[in-house]
Amino acid sequence: MNPFISISREKLAELLRASGSPLTPEQYVASLPETGAYKKYASRATAAAWSKYFLLVVAVLAVVLLPVLGFDFENLIIVAGLATVTFFEYRVHRYFRENDPRAPSLGFRNQSAFAAAILIYCLYHAFSTFQLPLQDMNLVEENNLIDPSALKSLARVFYLSIAVVAGGSQFGLAWYYRSAQVRANA
Repeated sequence: MNPFISISREKLAELLRASGSPLTPEQYVASLPETGAYKKYASRATAAAWSKYFLLVVAVLAVVLLPVLGFDFENLIIVAGLATVTFFEYRVHRYFRENDPRAPSLGFRNQSAFAAAILIYCLYHAFSTFQLPLQDMNLVEENNLIDPSALKSLARVFYLSIAVVAGGSQFGLAWYYRSAQVRANA
């Protein structure tokens, strides 16, 4: 069904005057979003649905594993950050489903902030001094499991790989959301 109804210019002008609008029919038509602008929202809603469920699983795992990993400051920040990103991803999904024009910008901000947090965390750990607990370091040295400098290099490669893959994919999702932005008279 076509959402647009044909109406003469005179009838539109009469409707605008009756509603108290100061716009002329031409100004009113120019203020409407481009035809088909919201067609992109369905695919973004699907992407947001996948993202929100994935984030929910990761956030629940983080909460469940918190007692095992320890209640230190870093772990609490990670859990709080995951919960926040998950909350907003649910909202982004709802906005895209409802064709709300705020969806692309909220999705972009949410995923960009998440990507930035991933990059900051990974870069910090990749370039900060890597130190195993003393008992673990003694075990590594006694059994000649791995050279401590090689262990540092492996940790650096691990964190940089996560930064590129996870941070990059989240930022890519942010731009995918942003590409559905409705531009007035574009």
